[in-house]
Amino acid sequence: MPIKILPLDISNKIAAGEVVERPASVVKELVENAIDAESTNINVKIQAGGKRLISVSDNGGGMSREDALIAIERHATSKINTVEDLETIQTFGFRGEALPSIASVSQFELLTRTPDAVEGTKITVEGGVVRPVQASGCSPGTHITINNLFYNVPARLKFLKSEATELNHITNQVMWAALANPKTQFSLSHNTRSLVDVRACESYIERIRLLYGKEFAENLIEFDTALPNLHLHCFIGKPDFTKANRNYQLFFLNRRPIRSKVLGAALNEAMRSMVPKDRYVVAFLFLTMSGQQVDVNVHPAKIEVRFQNERTIYSGVVRLLHSGIYKNKYIPKMGAQNGKTKSAQDSTPEGRDDSTNFPPQQPQIEVDTPAARPSSFPVACRESMQPDPTPAPTTTPLRPEETGAQQEPLPVESVQLPQHPIPEGTELQLLDFEGVQLKTNLFNTYIVAEGVDQVFLIDQHVAAERVLYERFVEQLNADGIPVQGLLLPVTIEATPQQLTVLDAHSELFERLGFDVERFGGRTILVRSIPATLPTRLVNVTVTDLLDGIGSAVTPTLEPLEMRDKALIMLACKSAVKAGDVLTMEEMVHLIKDLSQAKLPFNCPHARPIIVKMHRNELESRFKRR
Repeated sequence: MPIKILPLDISNKIAAGEVVERPASVVKELVENAIDAESTNINVKIQAGGKRLISVSDNGGGMSREDALIAIERHATSKINTVEDLETIQTFGFRGEALPSIASVSQFELLTRTPDAVEGTKITVEGGVVRPVQASGCSPGTHITINNLFYNVPARLKFLKSEATELNHITNQVMWAALANPKTQFSLSHNTRSLVDVRACESYIERIRLLYGKEFAENLIEFDTALPNLHLHCFIGKPDFTKANRNYQLFFLNRRPIRSKVLGAALNEAMRSMVPKDRYVVAFLFLTMSGQQVDVNVHPAKIEVRFQNERTIYSGVVRLLHSGIYKNKYIPKMGAQNGKTKSAQDSTPEGRDDSTNFPPQQPQIEVDTPAARPSSFPVACRESMQPDPTPAPTTTPLRPEETGAQQEPLPVESVQLPQHPIPEGTELQLLDFEGVQLKTNLFNTYIVAEGVDQVFLIDQHVAAERVLYERFVEQLNADGIPVQGLLLPVTIEATPQQLTVLDAHSELFERLGFDVERFGGRTILVRSIPATLPTRLVNVTVTDLLDGIGSAVTPTLEPLEMRDKALIMLACKSAVKAGDVLTMEEMVHLIKDLSQAKLPFNCPHARPIIVKMHRNELESRFKRR
């Protein structure tokens, strides 16, 4: 077939297929043009989910008659003059495709006036055909009305979703634009019903409060931090404030809402040990960086970007998030539900698509916390452990009527003193809190400390697990995990699946400090183990590692991830357990080690290590306030 140039109406419809996916795409393009025009007030009106009417009005700079006519031509833009401009572009609608693409698949009307002009310009386009241009009176700015979107492309119209779904996408676009531009007033109405109406604000947190509510905003931690090539203004949900999906994880780059697998993976990595399984952190990340380090021109709708050095951005965002979380004391409050209570905002609204594609949550390994077990605190932390004296059995005296004897005074029971009394005023190093004193240990599981107007409860098992995990990582990256040889090798009967895992990952076991070898048949011998692992747990630890590694193996699992999972399990097995009795010196030593950890707020399984209660809350419970 001979090659020919496509007619203009066909090429515009093809471009519309790339730029105008649905009504929300139209709203996005028109709102971005209004922001580029330095508007301080943007109003969006919708009917029938955007299928019947989309109207976007702004009070920006407007256009002259000549510029308005050029604006509806393809590749017409005021943002770019040279190829080099693409490397430093900071505006949004710079491709010059939006208006002609939209006009080719709708009944389009543009009404615009510059502030110094006496009259405005009205341009009508129907299905790509421009009608006679007219002079018209209007307020300064630009007012665009889209009627009957896709009326001349029935195949595209047929694939639109329900009115509620399309409206949800439009609402997202307006809310994201409002979040990224707090100094601009935004309004959105659907069938005359107001959905969004936010005034101009001076800060991101004020805009978040207006869009999501006061309680939502009060449950966010705000921090502002930077690296030489990257500035991050971040809002992270508190430990007790998580969601059932990723709809509240939003990324903005230079005020542009974006989807980014790099940023999603960085957030997932930074919060991996902070958030419970099947829950997702609330996160609004506002990044600012040079346009030369990122390409925003890789997608027709500009919703995806490509970073020049993705590895640097990934590691930089993880580092900044860790730093901000540490400085802001990511500690849940006592009595909170850890985000398990669902709110109306938790569930996905009707028709909502979780369009942001992030890596899945990493599988978690079960924590072994028996109620009572002999102590297995690591040698490096446990300096002494005396066996607890067995309390004398007590008998319940029978009532006189049951024995027929004359009633005698009951003996005075002696009160048994604590087995490891804590001296009054024992100072405790807990992060950088001042005046923290060790008070007691509840149920041989929770260490109680008192600070200035605060009470802290520390779970001894998860605290030891975090300490050991970070210690193992450092040792593995340095000289290796210290090893202790066994006088008598431990024999284990393994399953065929476990033997297969051992053969495939024998080097990993060696790096973890295990000397494990096949002995014939299904028997394996363990000749040495990590120095912190109690010998009585050798059998269960090795078999659990074999099972855990075997079930976690996937074609996409990286060796580092495999090693990390093994270290987490090893730390869990080696750590002091719930029910183990600790001396005062051991509790002080454990909390000191925890305070020096990089991430002292959660164990590697994302369970909280510390919870706190303020004195005011305690007094209110007792009606003292």
